[in-house]
Amino acid sequence: MVKQRPRINVKPEDTDGTYSNLVLVAFSRAEFVLDFARIMPGASAASLKSRVIMSPHAAKAFAKQLSKQIETYETKNGALADSREQNAIGFNTPGNEDRTDQD
Repeated sequence: MVKQRPRINVKPEDTDGTYSNLVLVAFSRAEFVLDFARIMPGASAASLKSRVIMSPHAAKAFAKQLSKQIETYETKNGALADSREQNAIGFNTPGNEDRTDQD
């Protein structure tokens, strides 16, 4: 049996999306919480842009689908470097051009 994707109604004002360059993940026994945020050069803190709360089963399905999409992306566009090999956020601001953040 082939599952059909649900149709998603999108309001015109939501079609631009929301940019995030940072995601924090927390979980409890009942749910996963994904906080999508944006941090800008010189800022001391990130701004929360969206919080997504999902069941553990939905989170696992999301992780599997995201992994599959990244694999497809890399097949078409080449391997992505490990984030530890890059500046954590990628900003080039005066004074940090040669700096790389490490975990």
